[in-house]
Amino acid sequence: MKIVIVGAGVVGESLCSELSEEGNDVILIEKREEVLNRIIDTNDITGLVGNGASYENLFEAGADKADVFIAVTEADELNIISCIIAQKIGAKYTIARVRNPEYSADKKFVREGLGISMMINPEEEAAKSIMNKLKFPNATSVDSIFSNRATILELEITKESSLKGIMLKDLDKVTSEKIIIFIVKRGNEVFIPSGNFVLEEDDSIYVTGTSDAVVKFYNEMGYQHKNINSAMLIGGGTISHYLTERLLKIKKQVKIIESDRERAEKLSRSYPNAIVIKGDETDQELLLNEGIKNYDAVLALTDKDEENIVISMFAESVNEGKVITKMSRTLLLPILEEKGLYSVIVPKKVIADIIIRVVRSKINVKGSKMNTLHRLVDNNIEAIVFEVSPQSKIIGIPLKDLKVISDLLIVCILRDEELIYPGGDDIIQAKDKVMIVTLKRTIEDIDDILE
Repeated sequence: MKIVIVGAGVVGESLCSELSEEGNDVILIEKREEVLNRIIDTNDITGLVGNGASYENLFEAGADKADVFIAVTEADELNIISCIIAQKIGAKYTIARVRNPEYSADKKFVREGLGISMMINPEEEAAKSIMNKLKFPNATSVDSIFSNRATILELEITKESSLKGIMLKDLDKVTSEKIIIFIVKRGNEVFIPSGNFVLEEDDSIYVTGTSDAVVKFYNEMGYQHKNINSAMLIGGGTISHYLTERLLKIKKQVKIIESDRERAEKLSRSYPNAIVIKGDETDQELLLNEGIKNYDAVLALTDKDEENIVISMFAESVNEGKVITKMSRTLLLPILEEKGLYSVIVPKKVIADIIIRVVRSKINVKGSKMNTLHRLVDNNIEAIVFEVSPQSKIIGIPLKDLKVISDLLIVCILRDEELIYPGGDDIIQAKDKVMIVTLKRTIEDIDDILE
Protein backbone atom coordinates (compact mmCIF):
# COMPACT_ATOMS: atom_id res chain seq x y z
CA MET A 1 0.00 0.00 0.00
CA LYS A 2 1.06 3.58 -0.63
CA ILE A 3 0.85 5.55 2.64
CA VAL A 4 1.62 9.24 3.11
CA ILE A 5 2.22 10.47 6.67
CA VAL A 6 2.39 14.14 7.68
CA GLY A 7 4.18 14.86 10.96
CA ALA A 8 7.24 13.17 12.48
CA GLY A 9 6.40 13.33 16.17
CA VAL A 10 6.17 10.26 18.40
CA VAL A 11 3.09 8.95 16.59
CA GLY A 12 4.39 9.70 13.10
CA GLU A 13 7.73 8.01 13.79
CA SER A 14 6.03 4.95 15.28
CA LEU A 15 3.75 4.66 12.24
CA CYS A 16 6.71 4.98 9.85
CA SER A 17 8.55 2.20 11.63
CA GLU A 18 5.69 -0.29 11.84
CA LEU A 19 4.07 0.36 8.46
CA SER A 20 7.39 0.22 6.57
CA GLU A 21 8.31 -3.05 8.34
CA GLU A 22 5.11 -4.56 6.94
CA GLY A 23 6.22 -3.79 3.38
CA ASN A 24 4.19 -0.65 2.72
CA ASP A 25 5.46 2.21 0.57
CA VAL A 26 5.68 5.00 3.17
CA ILE A 27 6.36 8.67 2.42
CA LEU A 28 6.84 11.08 5.35
CA ILE A 29 6.33 14.86 5.12
CA GLU A 30 8.02 16.87 7.90
CA LYS A 31 9.10 20.50 8.05
CA ARG A 32 12.12 19.81 10.34
CA GLU A 33 14.83 18.48 8.04
CA GLU A 34 17.05 17.03 10.79
CA VAL A 35 14.12 15.06 12.26
CA LEU A 36 13.09 13.80 8.83
CA ASN A 37 16.64 12.67 7.98
CA ARG A 38 16.97 10.79 11.29
CA ILE A 39 13.75 8.82 10.66
CA ILE A 40 14.69 8.12 7.02
CA ASP A 41 18.08 6.80 8.18
CA THR A 42 16.49 4.30 10.58
CA ASN A 43 13.47 3.21 8.51
CA ASP A 44 12.84 2.00 4.97
CA ILE A 45 10.87 5.09 3.91
CA THR A 46 11.21 8.17 1.72
CA GLY A 47 10.62 11.73 2.85
CA LEU A 48 9.89 15.29 1.85
CA VAL A 49 10.84 18.44 3.79
CA GLY A 50 7.99 20.93 3.88
CA ASN A 51 4.53 21.97 4.96
CA GLY A 52 2.06 19.08 4.99
CA ALA A 53 -0.83 21.39 4.13
CA SER A 54 0.81 22.58 0.89
CA TYR A 55 -0.95 21.51 -2.31
CA GLU A 56 2.37 21.29 -4.16
CA ASN A 57 4.05 19.28 -1.40
CA LEU A 58 1.18 16.78 -1.23
CA PHE A 59 1.33 16.25 -4.98
CA GLU A 60 5.10 15.83 -4.86
CA ALA A 61 4.72 13.22 -2.10
CA GLY A 62 2.14 11.34 -4.19
CA ALA A 63 -0.85 11.96 -1.93
CA ASP A 64 -3.07 11.88 -5.02
CA LYS A 65 -2.27 8.15 -5.37
CA ALA A 66 -2.20 7.32 -1.64
CA ASP A 67 -4.23 4.38 -0.37
CA VAL A 68 -4.07 5.92 3.11
CA PHE A 69 -3.17 9.51 4.06
CA ILE A 70 -2.41 10.20 7.74
CA ALA A 71 -1.92 13.67 9.28
CA VAL A 72 -0.54 13.52 12.84
CA THR A 73 1.23 16.84 13.43
CA GLU A 74 0.79 18.73 16.71
CA ALA A 75 -1.56 21.25 15.01
CA ASP A 76 -5.23 20.23 14.62
CA GLU A 77 -5.91 22.78 11.90
CA LEU A 78 -2.96 21.63 9.80
CA ASN A 79 -4.07 18.00 10.09
CA ILE A 80 -7.61 18.87 9.02
CA ILE A 81 -6.50 21.01 6.06
CA SER A 82 -3.96 18.38 4.95
CA CYS A 83 -6.63 15.67 4.91
CA ILE A 84 -9.14 17.84 3.04
CA ILE A 85 -6.59 18.64 0.31
CA ALA A 86 -5.39 15.02 0.13
CA GLN A 87 -8.95 13.76 -0.24
CA LYS A 88 -9.72 16.35 -2.94
CA ILE A 89 -6.70 15.38 -5.03
CA GLY A 90 -7.36 11.64 -4.84
CA ALA A 91 -6.26 10.00 -1.55
CA LYS A 92 -8.55 7.02 -0.93
CA TYR A 93 -8.70 7.11 2.89
CA THR A 94 -7.71 9.99 5.17
CA ILE A 95 -7.02 10.05 8.92
CA ALA A 96 -6.55 13.24 10.95
CA ARG A 97 -5.37 13.47 14.54
CA VAL A 98 -7.48 16.15 16.23
CA ARG A 99 -7.22 17.05 19.92
CA ASN A 100 -9.62 19.97 20.31
CA PRO A 101 -13.04 18.66 21.45
CA GLU A 102 -14.74 21.46 19.49
CA TYR A 103 -13.41 20.10 16.19
CA SER A 104 -14.38 16.51 16.83
CA ALA A 105 -17.91 17.23 18.08
CA ASP A 106 -19.73 16.49 14.80
CA LYS A 107 -18.05 13.48 13.23
CA LYS A 108 -20.81 12.98 10.65
CA PHE A 109 -20.16 16.46 9.23
CA VAL A 110 -16.42 15.76 9.20
CA ARG A 111 -16.94 12.59 7.13
CA GLU A 112 -19.62 13.84 4.77
CA GLY A 113 -18.91 17.58 4.60
CA LEU A 114 -15.13 17.71 4.78
CA GLY A 115 -14.41 14.28 3.32
CA ILE A 116 -12.12 13.17 6.17
CA SER A 117 -12.56 9.41 6.56
CA MET A 118 -11.50 9.24 10.22
CA MET A 119 -10.85 11.84 12.89
CA ILE A 120 -9.03 10.45 15.90
CA ASN A 121 -8.53 12.19 19.24
CA PRO A 122 -5.72 10.76 21.43
CA GLU A 123 -7.10 12.19 24.65
CA GLU A 124 -10.63 10.94 23.97
CA GLU A 125 -9.33 7.46 23.11
CA ALA A 126 -7.16 7.52 26.24
CA ALA A 127 -10.22 8.40 28.33
CA LYS A 128 -12.10 5.44 26.84
CA SER A 129 -9.17 3.17 27.68
CA ILE A 130 -9.05 4.48 31.25
CA MET A 131 -12.77 3.84 31.69
CA ASN A 132 -12.15 0.21 30.68
CA LYS A 133 -9.36 -0.05 33.27
CA LEU A 134 -11.66 1.31 35.97
CA LYS A 135 -14.21 -1.46 35.32
CA PHE A 136 -11.62 -4.06 36.40
CA PRO A 137 -9.33 -2.44 38.98
CA ASN A 138 -7.11 -5.50 39.43
CA ALA A 139 -6.61 -6.20 35.72
CA THR A 140 -3.33 -5.16 34.12
CA SER A 141 -5.06 -4.35 30.83
CA VAL A 142 -8.61 -4.40 29.46
CA ASP A 143 -9.89 -4.44 25.89
CA SER A 144 -13.14 -5.10 24.03
CA ILE A 145 -13.88 -7.16 20.92
CA PHE A 146 -16.91 -7.93 18.77
CA SER A 147 -18.39 -4.43 19.34
CA ASN A 148 -18.20 -4.79 23.15
CA ARG A 149 -19.90 -8.20 23.17
CA ALA A 150 -16.71 -9.77 24.54
CA THR A 151 -13.91 -8.57 26.81
CA ILE A 152 -10.19 -9.33 26.99
CA LEU A 153 -8.56 -9.10 30.44
CA GLU A 154 -4.92 -9.43 31.42
CA LEU A 155 -4.64 -10.80 34.96
CA GLU A 156 -1.79 -11.94 37.19
CA ILE A 157 -1.99 -15.28 39.01
CA THR A 158 -1.36 -14.60 42.67
CA LYS A 159 -0.14 -16.93 45.40
CA GLU A 160 -3.73 -17.38 46.63
CA SER A 161 -5.31 -17.82 43.19
CA SER A 162 -7.37 -20.97 42.59
CA LEU A 163 -5.93 -20.93 39.04
CA LYS A 164 -2.42 -21.76 40.29
CA GLY A 165 -1.47 -25.31 39.31
CA ILE A 166 -4.53 -25.80 37.07
CA MET A 167 -4.17 -27.48 33.67
CA LEU A 168 -6.14 -25.46 31.12
CA LYS A 169 -8.22 -28.43 29.98
CA ASP A 170 -9.40 -28.73 33.61
CA LEU A 171 -10.47 -25.07 33.86
CA ASP A 172 -14.11 -26.10 34.34
CA LYS A 173 -13.10 -27.51 37.76
CA VAL A 174 -12.52 -24.02 39.13
CA THR A 175 -15.00 -21.93 37.15
CA SER A 176 -18.46 -22.47 35.73
CA GLU A 177 -18.04 -19.61 33.24
CA LYS A 178 -17.41 -20.15 29.54
CA ILE A 179 -14.09 -18.33 29.16
CA ILE A 180 -10.81 -19.13 27.44
CA ILE A 181 -7.22 -18.38 28.50
CA PHE A 182 -5.46 -17.81 25.19
CA ILE A 183 -2.10 -16.23 26.11
CA VAL A 184 0.24 -16.85 29.03
CA LYS A 185 3.29 -14.71 29.78
CA ARG A 186 5.80 -16.34 32.12
CA GLY A 187 8.85 -14.20 32.81
CA ASN A 188 10.25 -13.28 29.40
CA GLU A 189 8.49 -16.14 27.61
CA VAL A 190 5.12 -15.88 25.85
CA PHE A 191 2.93 -18.91 25.13
CA ILE A 192 -0.20 -19.58 23.11
CA PRO A 193 -1.11 -22.48 25.39
CA SER A 194 -2.64 -25.87 24.65
CA GLY A 195 -5.05 -27.70 26.94
CA ASN A 196 -2.14 -29.43 28.71
CA PHE A 197 -0.55 -26.14 29.80
CA VAL A 198 -0.29 -25.78 33.61
CA LEU A 199 -0.65 -22.29 35.13
CA GLU A 200 1.85 -21.09 37.73
CA GLU A 201 2.07 -18.30 40.28
CA ASP A 202 3.11 -14.93 38.77
CA ASP A 203 1.93 -15.93 35.28
CA SER A 204 0.19 -13.16 33.35
CA ILE A 205 -2.84 -14.58 31.58
CA TYR A 206 -5.08 -13.16 28.87
CA VAL A 207 -8.71 -14.19 29.30
CA THR A 208 -11.65 -13.64 26.97
CA GLY A 209 -15.34 -14.41 26.99
CA THR A 210 -18.65 -12.59 26.83
CA SER A 211 -18.59 -9.41 28.88
CA ASP A 212 -20.90 -10.97 31.49
CA ALA A 213 -18.88 -14.19 31.69
CA VAL A 214 -15.62 -12.29 32.16
CA VAL A 215 -17.10 -10.21 35.00
CA LYS A 216 -18.35 -13.37 36.75
CA PHE A 217 -15.03 -15.16 36.22
CA TYR A 218 -13.16 -12.11 37.57
CA ASN A 219 -15.23 -12.21 40.76
CA GLU A 220 -15.20 -16.01 41.03
CA MET A 221 -11.40 -16.13 40.91
CA GLY A 222 -11.16 -13.83 43.92
CA TYR A 223 -9.97 -10.69 42.17
CA GLN A 224 -11.17 -7.66 44.06
CA HIS A 225 -14.06 -6.28 42.02
CA LYS A 226 -14.65 -3.16 44.06
CA ASN A 227 -16.79 -0.66 42.23
CA ILE A 228 -15.05 2.62 41.46
CA ASN A 229 -17.45 5.20 42.89
CA SER A 230 -15.01 8.09 43.29
CA ALA A 231 -11.98 9.33 41.37
CA MET A 232 -9.37 12.02 41.98
CA LEU A 233 -7.99 13.40 38.71
CA ILE A 234 -4.65 15.16 39.21
CA GLY A 235 -4.15 17.44 36.24
CA GLY A 236 -6.96 19.16 34.36
CA GLY A 237 -5.99 18.72 30.72
CA THR A 238 -8.02 17.36 27.82
CA ILE A 239 -8.05 13.77 29.10
CA SER A 240 -9.57 14.99 32.35
CA HIS A 241 -12.22 16.82 30.32
CA TYR A 242 -13.31 13.65 28.54
CA LEU A 243 -12.94 11.49 31.64
CA THR A 244 -14.94 13.81 33.89
CA GLU A 245 -17.78 13.86 31.37
CA ARG A 246 -17.90 10.04 31.29
CA LEU A 247 -17.57 9.58 35.05
CA LEU A 248 -20.28 12.10 35.89
CA LYS A 249 -22.59 10.51 33.32
CA ILE A 250 -22.51 7.26 35.35
CA LYS A 251 -22.95 9.14 38.66
CA LYS A 252 -19.39 8.88 39.99
CA GLN A 253 -17.85 11.39 42.40
CA VAL A 254 -15.05 13.40 40.75
CA LYS A 255 -12.45 15.76 42.18
CA ILE A 256 -9.90 17.51 39.94
CA ILE A 257 -6.66 19.13 41.10
CA GLU A 258 -5.28 21.66 38.59
CA SER A 259 -2.57 24.31 39.07
CA ASP A 260 -3.54 26.57 36.17
CA ARG A 261 -6.31 29.00 37.17
CA GLU A 262 -7.79 29.33 33.66
CA ARG A 263 -8.00 25.55 33.20
CA ALA A 264 -9.48 25.07 36.67
CA GLU A 265 -12.14 27.74 36.11
CA LYS A 266 -13.07 26.29 32.71
CA LEU A 267 -13.47 22.79 34.18
CA SER A 268 -15.53 24.18 37.05
CA ARG A 269 -17.87 25.94 34.63
CA SER A 270 -18.14 22.91 32.33
CA TYR A 271 -18.74 20.38 35.12
CA PRO A 272 -20.60 21.97 38.07
CA ASN A 273 -21.15 18.50 39.60
CA ALA A 274 -17.38 17.91 39.89
CA ILE A 275 -15.19 19.42 42.62
CA VAL A 276 -12.35 21.44 41.06
CA ILE A 277 -9.44 22.57 43.25
CA LYS A 278 -6.80 25.05 42.06
CA GLY A 279 -3.50 23.99 43.54
CA ASP A 280 -0.08 22.43 42.95
CA GLU A 281 -0.62 18.86 41.69
CA THR A 282 2.66 17.70 43.31
CA ASP A 283 1.95 19.20 46.74
CA GLN A 284 1.58 16.09 48.90
CA GLU A 285 0.10 18.04 51.82
CA LEU A 286 -2.58 19.48 49.53
CA LEU A 287 -3.37 16.02 48.14
CA LEU A 288 -3.69 14.60 51.66
CA ASN A 289 -5.92 17.49 52.73
CA GLU A 290 -8.12 16.90 49.67
CA GLY A 291 -8.57 13.24 50.69
CA ILE A 292 -6.36 11.35 48.24
CA LYS A 293 -6.40 8.40 50.68
CA ASN A 294 -10.16 8.01 50.38
CA TYR A 295 -10.73 7.89 46.62
CA ASP A 296 -11.38 4.57 44.86
CA ALA A 297 -9.14 5.68 41.98
CA VAL A 298 -6.34 8.21 41.61
CA LEU A 299 -5.27 9.28 38.13
CA ALA A 300 -2.03 11.19 37.47
CA LEU A 301 -2.84 13.15 34.30
CA THR A 302 -0.57 16.21 34.30
CA ASP A 303 1.35 17.27 31.19
CA LYS A 304 4.71 16.14 32.66
CA ASP A 305 5.72 12.46 32.78
CA GLU A 306 8.09 12.95 35.73
CA GLU A 307 5.35 14.60 37.80
CA ASN A 308 2.94 11.80 36.98
CA ILE A 309 5.46 9.18 38.13
CA VAL A 310 6.06 10.99 41.45
CA ILE A 311 2.33 11.55 42.02
CA SER A 312 1.58 7.90 41.27
CA MET A 313 4.27 6.66 43.64
CA PHE A 314 2.87 8.86 46.39
CA ALA A 315 -0.70 7.75 45.66
CA GLU A 316 0.36 4.09 45.79
CA SER A 317 1.92 4.70 49.21
CA VAL A 318 -1.24 6.16 50.79
CA ASN A 319 -4.13 4.72 48.75
CA GLU A 320 -5.17 1.09 48.28
CA GLY A 321 -7.37 1.86 45.27
CA LYS A 322 -6.61 1.92 41.54
CA VAL A 323 -3.77 4.22 40.43
CA ILE A 324 -3.41 5.08 36.74
CA THR A 325 -0.45 6.99 35.29
CA LYS A 326 -0.48 8.97 32.03
CA MET A 327 2.77 8.90 30.09
CA SER A 328 3.85 10.63 26.89
CA ARG A 329 7.16 8.82 26.40
CA THR A 330 7.45 5.07 26.17
CA LEU A 331 11.14 5.14 27.17
CA LEU A 332 10.12 5.58 30.81
CA LEU A 333 7.80 2.56 30.88
CA PRO A 334 10.50 0.13 32.16
CA ILE A 335 11.03 2.46 35.15
CA LEU A 336 7.35 2.25 35.99
CA GLU A 337 7.43 -1.54 35.78
CA GLU A 338 10.37 -1.64 38.18
CA LYS A 339 8.40 0.54 40.61
CA GLY A 340 5.31 -1.63 40.27
CA LEU A 341 3.27 1.06 38.51
CA TYR A 342 1.76 -1.20 35.87
CA SER A 343 -1.46 0.66 35.06
CA VAL A 344 -0.12 3.12 32.53
CA ILE A 345 -1.90 4.94 29.73
CA VAL A 346 0.11 6.31 26.77
CA PRO A 347 -2.26 8.35 24.55
CA LYS A 348 0.17 8.43 21.61
CA LYS A 349 0.55 4.66 21.71
CA VAL A 350 -3.24 4.25 21.94
CA ILE A 351 -3.83 6.16 18.72
CA ALA A 352 -0.82 4.64 16.92
CA ASP A 353 -2.33 1.21 17.65
CA ILE A 354 -5.74 2.33 16.36
CA ILE A 355 -4.26 3.78 13.15
CA ILE A 356 -2.19 0.61 12.54
CA ARG A 357 -5.38 -1.40 13.03
CA VAL A 358 -7.25 0.73 10.46
CA VAL A 359 -4.42 0.59 7.91
CA ARG A 360 -4.08 -3.19 8.24
CA SER A 361 -7.83 -3.56 7.72
CA LYS A 362 -7.50 -1.73 4.38
CA ILE A 363 -4.79 -4.02 3.01
CA ASN A 364 -6.87 -7.04 2.03
CA VAL A 365 -10.00 -5.72 0.35
CA LYS A 366 -10.81 -8.81 -1.74
CA GLY A 367 -10.49 -11.57 0.86
CA SER A 368 -11.77 -11.84 4.43
CA LYS A 369 -12.11 -8.39 5.96
CA MET A 370 -9.96 -7.64 9.00
CA ASN A 371 -12.40 -6.08 11.46
CA THR A 372 -10.05 -5.39 14.35
CA LEU A 373 -6.45 -5.88 15.35
CA HIS A 374 -5.24 -5.92 18.96
CA ARG A 375 -1.52 -6.04 19.71
CA LEU A 376 -0.84 -7.70 23.05
CA VAL A 377 2.12 -8.57 25.31
CA ASP A 378 4.30 -5.61 24.29
CA ASN A 379 3.22 -6.08 20.64
CA ASN A 380 4.59 -9.65 20.56
CA ILE A 381 1.18 -11.21 19.84
CA GLU A 382 -1.63 -10.11 17.57
CA ALA A 383 -5.28 -10.86 18.20
CA ILE A 384 -7.14 -10.38 14.91
CA VAL A 385 -10.84 -10.55 14.12
CA PHE A 386 -11.70 -11.45 10.50
CA GLU A 387 -15.10 -11.43 8.82
CA VAL A 388 -14.91 -14.60 6.73
CA SER A 389 -15.36 -14.19 2.98
CA PRO A 390 -17.60 -16.71 1.13
CA GLN A 391 -14.52 -17.53 -0.98
CA SER A 392 -12.38 -18.52 2.02
CA LYS A 393 -10.63 -21.90 1.92
CA ILE A 394 -11.37 -22.65 5.60
CA ILE A 395 -15.18 -22.73 5.28
CA GLY A 396 -16.93 -26.00 6.10
CA ILE A 397 -13.87 -27.92 7.32
CA PRO A 398 -13.90 -29.24 10.92
CA LEU A 399 -11.26 -27.33 12.88
CA LYS A 400 -9.49 -30.57 13.83
CA ASP A 401 -8.85 -31.16 10.10
CA LEU A 402 -7.54 -27.67 9.36
CA LYS A 403 -3.78 -27.63 8.88
CA VAL A 404 -2.89 -24.32 10.49
CA ILE A 405 0.52 -22.74 11.00
CA SER A 406 2.31 -23.06 14.33
CA ASP A 407 1.94 -20.55 17.17
CA LEU A 408 -1.66 -19.78 16.25
CA LEU A 409 -5.00 -20.36 17.97
CA ILE A 410 -8.57 -19.92 16.73
CA VAL A 411 -10.02 -18.41 19.90
CA CYS A 412 -13.70 -17.77 19.22
CA ILE A 413 -16.36 -17.28 16.56
CA LEU A 414 -19.19 -14.75 16.50
CA ARG A 415 -22.05 -16.14 14.42
CA ASP A 416 -25.00 -13.77 14.21
CA GLU A 417 -25.35 -12.87 17.92
CA GLU A 418 -23.89 -16.10 19.33
CA LEU A 419 -20.34 -16.24 20.68
CA ILE A 420 -18.87 -19.73 20.10
CA TYR A 421 -15.75 -21.21 21.69
CA PRO A 422 -15.06 -23.88 19.08
CA GLY A 423 -13.99 -27.49 19.54
CA GLY A 424 -12.39 -29.79 16.97
CA ASP A 425 -15.72 -30.70 15.34
CA ASP A 426 -16.87 -27.09 14.83
CA ILE A 427 -16.70 -25.51 11.38
CA ILE A 428 -16.37 -21.91 10.20
CA GLN A 429 -19.08 -20.47 7.98
CA ALA A 430 -19.17 -17.53 5.57
CA LYS A 431 -19.76 -14.18 7.31
CA ASP A 432 -18.61 -15.56 10.67
CA LYS A 433 -16.41 -13.20 12.64
CA VAL A 434 -13.41 -15.23 13.78
CA MET A 435 -10.81 -14.19 16.34
CA ILE A 436 -7.33 -15.69 16.05
CA VAL A 437 -4.20 -15.06 18.12
CA THR A 438 -0.76 -15.49 16.62
CA LEU A 439 2.92 -14.80 17.13
CA LYS A 440 3.21 -14.14 13.37
CA ARG A 441 2.96 -10.61 11.98
CA THR A 442 2.13 -11.64 8.43
CA ILE A 443 -1.54 -12.59 8.78
CA GLU A 444 -3.54 -10.34 6.46
CA ASP A 445 -6.33 -12.77 5.47
CA ILE A 446 -7.99 -15.61 7.39
CA ASP A 447 -6.62 -18.06 4.78
CA ASP A 448 -3.08 -17.04 5.83
CA ILE A 449 -3.55 -19.26 8.91
CA LEU A 450 -3.25 -22.36 6.70
CA GLU A 451 0.08 -24.11 6.20
